[in-house]
Amino acid sequence: MRNTYVLAAVLACGAGPLAAQTTAPVFTAYYSIGDSLAAGFESGSLVETHQVVSAPALIARQAGVVDFQLPRVSEPGIPVELYLQTLSPAPLIVPKSEKPGAPTNLALNRAYNNLAVPGATLLDVGTRVTDNGGLHDLILRGRGTQVQQTLAARPSVITLWMGNNDVLAAAVRGRAVDGVTLTPAADFRNQYLAIVTVLRTSGARIFAANLPDVTSIPYVTTIAPVVVNPSTGQPVLAGGQPVPLIGPAGPLPSGSLVTLGASSLLAQGIGIPTALGGRGTPLPDEVVLDPTELNIIKDRVIANNQAIAEICQAAGIPVLDINAIMRDVAQNGRVIGGITYTGAYLTGGIFSYDGVHPTDLGYAITANEWIRLLNASGAGLAEVDLLPFVGLATTVSASSRTRERPAAWEFPQEAQDALLALYPRLDQR
Repeated sequence: MRNTYVLAAVLACGAGPLAAQTTAPVFTAYYSIGDSLAAGFESGSLVETHQVVSAPALIARQAGVVDFQLPRVSEPGIPVELYLQTLSPAPLIVPKSEKPGAPTNLALNRAYNNLAVPGATLLDVGTRVTDNGGLHDLILRGRGTQVQQTLAARPSVITLWMGNNDVLAAAVRGRAVDGVTLTPAADFRNQYLAIVTVLRTSGARIFAANLPDVTSIPYVTTIAPVVVNPSTGQPVLAGGQPVPLIGPAGPLPSGSLVTLGASSLLAQGIGIPTALGGRGTPLPDEVVLDPTELNIIKDRVIANNQAIAEICQAAGIPVLDINAIMRDVAQNGRVIGGITYTGAYLTGGIFSYDGVHPTDLGYAITANEWIRLLNASGAGLAEVDLLPFVGLATTVSASSRTRERPAAWEFPQEAQDALLALYPRLDQR
């Protein structure tokens, strides 16, 4: 399952910087490498309804690529896609079905153009061929790693959006531990360098993106770390101050974050003091990020993005600053068709029901950022028209007009289990 080329590539990098890429991108053979964000994973699912509007698929469409192949999965996706079943009396998010979809083009006699695998870490990108029936098998089909299949396809353009899962597992699992939920910084740098070095031998034009701040996604920012009145959505006050939820070590310290995984527990009174009608039992560590953990994750994102910047600069690879883009979205939103869309959960229109991955609109916005990066190197692509994505928006986007936060809702245990499966502990891979 593990190959040795990564170590060999790292050792071969001692010769110094690679020559800069100067030719304009030609999309005769465009391939995408990465993880769920490049795959078009949405609302906890890989499903063709959203795969076709993944950033790479939209780039290919704008570039006029005729046969951009995707590892398509029929409705309701794998895992089953989440949807908003009802808004009244409170928002209820559930899987669409009990039965998942199925791959529809496994028999394709060449590599898919979008080889990004949800859940893949950097090490997986360079070395993993199988995961015993999971999404790696569905997408890679035993034909080699993402890197190997891309090289064999003789690519002309490659986009790299990888490394997110090397930090994201820490946020989703509520623990920041090197080698368990975080890839050590030195390993991240070496693995990224190895992949870039090998891909540069293809002669393709390569473009990369860095990592967003995973502590700012709705999955970890939506639930207030204080007791909230479910009928009003406002904090409960005691002595004029909000009452903190109960965490593993007592009342949550200021600056803590609580993940969506806590919603079903809070509905049972867990984490809420008995004086306020709760059980008085603490929330488990797995759904809480304390200030120390948050700082570790933030620092690791900064370090990894520095590694990406330095490696790509030496290789002449332009880098899309996704980190800055998502920060701007969080602070200012995006005005489309007269409506301001934000990163708010359920009401913002940019993040999907899993609180981690974008909506179709979010992916289209991201595709346009990629296109601007490509055009700076002479691609000459028209940007994606965002208005159709607004027109197809669900009630989630429509509610963004008011910016009202739902008073109560539940993130289902099925969704939590699916996310945990997508981001396994690194020491159990």
